[in-house]
Amino acid sequence: MNIPFPAFEPDRSNFSGSASANAVNVQPVADGWGPMPDLVEISQALASECRGAVYVRDSTGNYVIIAGTETRLYRLDTTDYSWDDISGPSAPYSVPLGDAWVFTRFGTQLLIHNLNNPIQVYDIEAAGVCADLAGSPPKARYSWVSGDFVVLGYLEGANGERIVRWSGLNDCEFWTIGKKGADFQELPEGDEIMGGFADQGGFSVIQRAAMQFFPFAPSSGFTFTRSVLNPKQGTIAPRSIVSIGPGKFFYYSEDGFFGGAQRQPIGAERVDRWFLDQIDESYLGDVQGVADPYEKIVWWKYRQANGQYRRLGYDWQLDRWCQSDQQVGEVVALTTPGVTWDGLSALYPDIDAVDVPFDSRIFLGGRPTMATFTTDNKLAFFSGSPLAATIDTADVEINQTYRTFISGVRVVTDAPTYTVKDGTSDFHGGTVTFSSASSPNRAGLCPLRSDGRLHKIRLEIAAATIWSVVSAANVPDNNITPSGEQ
Repeated sequence: MNIPFPAFEPDRSNFSGSASANAVNVQPVADGWGPMPDLVEISQALASECRGAVYVRDSTGNYVIIAGTETRLYRLDTTDYSWDDISGPSAPYSVPLGDAWVFTRFGTQLLIHNLNNPIQVYDIEAAGVCADLAGSPPKARYSWVSGDFVVLGYLEGANGERIVRWSGLNDCEFWTIGKKGADFQELPEGDEIMGGFADQGGFSVIQRAAMQFFPFAPSSGFTFTRSVLNPKQGTIAPRSIVSIGPGKFFYYSEDGFFGGAQRQPIGAERVDRWFLDQIDESYLGDVQGVADPYEKIVWWKYRQANGQYRRLGYDWQLDRWCQSDQQVGEVVALTTPGVTWDGLSALYPDIDAVDVPFDSRIFLGGRPTMATFTTDNKLAFFSGSPLAATIDTADVEINQTYRTFISGVRVVTDAPTYTVKDGTSDFHGGTVTFSSASSPNRAGLCPLRSDGRLHKIRLEIAAATIWSVVSAANVPDNNITPSGEQ
């Protein structure tokens, strides 16, 4: 009997056969599950907790990584992987609690800001340090670029939380209303602005209770006009919004996870209820989303009641969910800075201490990936060896007439070592009792001695084991015996 390791959908019945309530530190692949990489630290420690980071590419093809703390801004020095302070004259900054640095590139300028401090500008080509952006722009919580305009959302001041404002044409230092196309729009409905992003032909604005689209429309006499995408729903977690392409974005709303302005449900009857059980609901608004462009997974970091942070992921190509119990800090989409042979000495004492493959993305500059900052404030990429993995099948009734005794199981996987347990229960909804762990013998069979009406196979693969796929548990017919009880 072939029992698949199914999709992670803990909201569904344990008895459906097509959903697992327990799949930890594994990622979806087309025919099952694959390994989830551990962290590889790549830098010295920031002075304090990271509150946002970004990468940009200069004209010579070099990748620059910039990170901010509550009070300072830094650039990663790829010579010794320390952090050079690039703070401007307005430092020390004061990023408000619950806020974070926002980074928006406009030509060779990188705009860096939050709601509490003057907008900083960093010249990507000249390097140096930051400066206050000229032109007296307002302080703002969010920003993005739409065509030739810089757009700000959620401004300081009266009703600023409902205002979007854009710069003059092709000039991020020009903010005089009514000239060069610069203007603003106060949104009369939908509550406060929670974020925005460029979209085809204009830009989208996501609010707490609405979504708007601003098409570029100079023939109308205005730079941008406005149309309502969704008049009732938005997001309660501004940092949960993740845009992955024209018209395609994901976010967390009051009633679960959704995609797009039409609110396509991606978490309903799959993970939405489970997520509410996992998260500290006092921190629903702090859910942070980021896309891993290499794996095609949107990850959301959330805080549990015990203060630990976990990740929930959605593979937008395979339409499947996954999770990790790995503790993480600020999560960001970055590119690897590249490591030269000489630079290895800054990260490892000798060649034997290098604990990741030399063809890893961590050593290849410019590879898009995802990164985080560790609890001791070091930049780390998800490019290491596989994490310890656990996957359960559903609760399966092998024989609908009799209880069954299982004496062995094979796992369809290329993992060289692993252990298997069988969780048995006497009836649907009964207590599940797991057997002792069993390893495969020379024939690839994991010997078991477990009896029950329902069986749940649990696979555990140790950390650092090299593997690529696991798809099913196979219980040979000659290893299944009716127990005699009905």
